[in-house]
Amino acid sequence: MPRPFALALIVFLAAFLVVPAALGQGFGEPSDAFGSSNAERTFETPVAQESGGSGSDAGYFLHDQLTKLLLVLGFTTAGLAIVLTRRFALRRWLLVLSVAVLGFTIGGALCPIAAVQNVILKASTGYLLLFLVPTVAALFVGRLFCGYVCPFGALQELLHVKRLRRAIPARWMRVLRFVPYAILVYLVGRVLVTGVLTWSGTTPFKAFFTVGGTPLTLGISAAFALLSVFVFRPFCRLFCPLGAWLSLVSRVNPFRIRVGSSCVSCGQCDDACSSCAVESGTVDAADCLLCGECLRACPVGALGIAARRPAEKAEKTKA
Repeated sequence: MPRPFALALIVFLAAFLVVPAALGQGFGEPSDAFGSSNAERTFETPVAQESGGSGSDAGYFLHDQLTKLLLVLGFTTAGLAIVLTRRFALRRWLLVLSVAVLGFTIGGALCPIAAVQNVILKASTGYLLLFLVPTVAALFVGRLFCGYVCPFGALQELLHVKRLRRAIPARWMRVLRFVPYAILVYLVGRVLVTGVLTWSGTTPFKAFFTVGGTPLTLGISAAFALLSVFVFRPFCRLFCPLGAWLSLVSRVNPFRIRVGSSCVSCGQCDDACSSCAVESGTVDAADCLLCGECLRACPVGALGIAARRPAEKAEKTKA
């Protein structure tokens, strides 16, 4: 990585972590950039309300939760169909549709930063079901939501230009890969203590999808849009707390991309993976977006999607 670009990336990463933390409400003075709140710093699940009704007569689905749930289910089903039939050429069209429908039309379904907080704050509403869709998918087939449904990740990938790609050094990634998990722990811990949603406005592209925002949120969105041209899915890989959660869950999924005995160790699958989830033919399910690029690149068809088999466990144990 060229030194000027490396220094710029360091400054960018530091700014995204420090600025929102300094402005975030709940552990300090409220900030107008993220909205103000007089909520006490004790956790209490809010009473579901809609259309001015009381908690007793409010519906289970608030606002457009049912619409979002049906759309997310539809996109998840479409993504699963692409994976199972290995028609990965259709995936890019699904990403475009995700940006158009889940992004600009809906305003960004399942905001990556707000989602891990709202599942606690809105556990008594239909939001729980909305959060469970990508979670259950990750439990059985991996990060299907990240690779096929999420409009925030889709827009980053569509903006990326392969010939301009700048790879993040492996020694950096060994440290940076823990940042999303740290953010996840912070947000969950904070919402349990304060009962207040925070940082949701800082989600990249949220300001674009909702056609609004502050100078700060617009600046963050523009910065990530520019960074996405050079770095593959920078927010997904370096910051996303929802992605960190799905990464943890996907570690136990039985169906994943596996390498067969016909592998000739040519390394083409390693080069084809933009997420750097493949190393020496071995696919890390925690980072894999199920994009299928490694399967398409394999010259001998040694890669396939299969369930964990007892024989594989035995072989690993012997090794």
